[in-house]
Amino acid sequence: MGELNYLKKKFERIESNSASFMADYLSEALSQVSRKVITKGPFYNICPYEIERAGFKKGRVLKKLPASIKNTHVYHLDEGERILFVEVYGQSENIVSKEFYKYNDGSIERIHFTSVGKLRNILLSEVEGGLISRDFNWGAFGCSESLYEYSSTQLEKIKVRQKEHSNSEFSEFEVVFEYNGDELVRIVNVFPEGYQEQRFPC
Repeated sequence: MGELNYLKKKFERIESNSASFMADYLSEALSQVSRKVITKGPFYNICPYEIERAGFKKGRVLKKLPASIKNTHVYHLDEGERILFVEVYGQSENIVSKEFYKYNDGSIERIHFTSVGKLRNILLSEVEGGLISRDFNWGAFGCSESLYEYSSTQLEKIKVRQKEHSNSEFSEFEVVFEYNGDELVRIVNVFPEGYQEQRFPC
């Protein structure tokens, strides 16, 4: 629980002055941007299959911002092709949320601000041997921790514990990945009482 406590304290510190923190993060990121990639829909999976797990299809690359701006993603990359931050457009060009990426030895931290500049959540991913091993998330309404289980480098299962801040107990479920050879064919959330929710294909 040490990681969640760390995120809780960091969340409270940033939340107390979100505008200033976001401006600092943006200034730092812009100074390192090498190129940007515009896509319709989410395009990069930082955590394994996070796009598919969220019930989305992988987006497509565009040459410029489209007339229909909703759900357009602009990824800002550094010289090493790492994402520095991503902008996600809502109904108009004035509605843009921002997520900043911080890379440390053995971890990736993502700090997400809403389109009105409020802190939404912080996600900390631990990396071992080039693979995401654990996620810790602290948001405005709840928190979670996820443990990734692999067979060699193929992700088989994620064990998730989550709760809303108003609750005292965590609930648990598993995300199960099914393959045909190396091709992902199905993602299912499996809950303790036996209920299953298919997330991919959606």
